[in-house]
Amino acid sequence: MTATPARAATVVGESGGPFPLWLPLLIVVVLAVHLLAGATTQFTINLMRSLSPFAQESRAFEMTILPYWRLIAYVTGTIAIFTYLWPVVVHFRRPVEPVPTRVQRRVLSAPFLVAAMTFAPWCLSAVFFPAVTLWRFGRWAPELMSQQVLSPVVNGFLAATTSYLVLEWLFRSQIVPRVFPDGRIPELGPCLTAGVRTRLFLFLAAVAFIPLFTMLGVVRTGVVRVATRVQDADTVVAAMAHASTLTFFLYVALGIVLTLILARSLTRPLGEVAGALRRVQRGDLGVQVRVGSSDEVGVLEDGVNALVGALRDREHILQTFGHVVDPSVRDYLLAGGMERGGELRAVTVLFCDLRGFTTMAERMAPEEVVRTLNEFFATMTAWVRQCGGFVDKFIGDAMLVVFGLFETSTAERPAAGAAAALRCALGMEARLAELNRVRVAAGREPLETSIAVHAGEVVAGAIGAPDRHEFTVIGDTVNVAARLQELCRETGCTLLVSETAYELARRGGVEGTLAMREPVHVRGRSRPIGVFGPEAETHATGRTPFVSSTRA
Repeated sequence: MTATPARAATVVGESGGPFPLWLPLLIVVVLAVHLLAGATTQFTINLMRSLSPFAQESRAFEMTILPYWRLIAYVTGTIAIFTYLWPVVVHFRRPVEPVPTRVQRRVLSAPFLVAAMTFAPWCLSAVFFPAVTLWRFGRWAPELMSQQVLSPVVNGFLAATTSYLVLEWLFRSQIVPRVFPDGRIPELGPCLTAGVRTRLFLFLAAVAFIPLFTMLGVVRTGVVRVATRVQDADTVVAAMAHASTLTFFLYVALGIVLTLILARSLTRPLGEVAGALRRVQRGDLGVQVRVGSSDEVGVLEDGVNALVGALRDREHILQTFGHVVDPSVRDYLLAGGMERGGELRAVTVLFCDLRGFTTMAERMAPEEVVRTLNEFFATMTAWVRQCGGFVDKFIGDAMLVVFGLFETSTAERPAAGAAAALRCALGMEARLAELNRVRVAAGREPLETSIAVHAGEVVAGAIGAPDRHEFTVIGDTVNVAARLQELCRETGCTLLVSETAYELARRGGVEGTLAMREPVHVRGRSRPIGVFGPEAETHATGRTPFVSSTRA
């Protein structure tokens, strides 16, 4: 997780001084690298410079003005770096939210521009010293090219490249994540930064091309000195052996350091991205990758954060959607289920209603009414889901439940749905008894239900206007189940199951303790419907005669 800007000032500037700790560290790194480059410049000049009288006289004059040039170059470069980074320093000393765009741009461009500022004096020296030689001696010779142009520029480039790679790693790991606590670096627009390909090229130039150039210069200088008889062969060979040894160890050490820095700047963020993706794969959507640059790796880091954010939003939408419609319906619709217009399906419908709740609600406060309905629906809905059904809708104090709609096997769907519906209906009575025990213990009125189950064909789909519709089931099967529930409530029964649903449930493997009742007439049907009800309840009430049935 990333830190806020205030936390960043505490972490990075925890020295308690007027400047954050990274600033003196940056200055020390830059000075150390360029002091080392100055030493290697002297070394390569001594190896490759001409030994003619004019070259030696010119070199002696250069050494008298070199300290002044270095003083001016280092002071000017340090002032330029301080001036460029000052807004960033001010922000770390007195952080504000949001972080100013000016500060963010300077942080992203700092490694490249600081390296360019430090490389500028080396390039200027390639113009300054030939000009001073021309002014002092009235002429300039190509033999001075190595000591006045090539060696300073090559070693300055090496120093600037090393500075850039070190500073890029420093800013990536310590500063950029704190200036961009929320990532989204690509949204800032283009800045003076180098991509992965450019950094690899600079690394290759620093650890391969420059050492080869140095050795080539040493060899060619030795050949010239032998050919012009300035030095004898033995002296030249000994000098070349010494130079090659020093060059080998110097550039091997430099190569190891730069390799570790470059590898860490790439492998560490990629490792964090891989770890974040593994956590997301396990279902952890609380991850956030630190974004440390605006290059390809930074875009990847920011993309992972955007992906996780989109997954969190999607999960929130799914959870919210799952509270509005049943999760099984939600998943079915999102998987490309039924389109608006409907589809004919064979299902089992269950209606469950709170009997006498309207009268009970007149004696309750509105808050208690809502509390009671939520308790009842929460208990019954949990049981419905365990039985494999889904709650199509809540209608006041009643609920419409559908079974068998999402079964994949057409042949087994009706029987399996009816069996699940009957098990659910019988289990509702047991769960209502447990809920009433808790309510009575708390001094609250017990609840009574009327449950009806019927099986048949329905039209299922998204029904409504083009801009507002809901997934539901309609048809004669739903109407019959509703009428049976009304009849159940009128006769005082707790459960009525149509003969069609009961026969399907028996085929589905349910053996219920239900007995056949006399056929009943329901509104909207010309013929009577065979029904089953709880045998013990009917004998106890004696309200409606039963016909014994071996099928029960």
